[in-house]
Amino acid sequence: MAYTTTSALQARLGSSVYARLTDRVAGATADATVAQQILNEADAEVNAHLARRYQTPVDLAARPELAEVLEARTLDIAEYLAWRGSPFVSDLPQRVKAMHAQALVWLMAVSEGRLDLPALQTVEAAAANSTQVRFDAGGGRTFTAEQLDGL
Repeated sequence: MAYTTTSALQARLGSSVYARLTDRVAGATADATVAQQILNEADAEVNAHLARRYQTPVDLAARPELAEVLEARTLDIAEYLAWRGSPFVSDLPQRVKAMHAQALVWLMAVSEGRLDLPALQTVEAAAANSTQVRFDAGGGRTFTAEQLDGL
């Protein structure tokens, strides 16, 4: 489940900047495929942080109150990725760097438990968030001394 759309990214950037940042060949014609790749990467980054505490992707159909905040943070990251990935940009605007840094600070605070997602009901916890140590002694050695001869 995506937290935002290419249309939202285009609306945020404006049509001419959107075209310049998504067209990796000439910087003139918008490329929705590149924009979607940028959004996929931004979604993955958001989910990587949230997954420390919550099941991801967060189900926005079940938690519509989270849609705006997750879209905003995803767009902050996506805009940064669009600027950083464009071959026609030599330096990122300070505003974009600052928004990206603030989004990461917020995501880290949520992932570390210093902030909670602002949901009306408790968001499902991540299933893999366990403090138990697991060890499997079965299966034997992956590499033997003979296989590693000379290393």
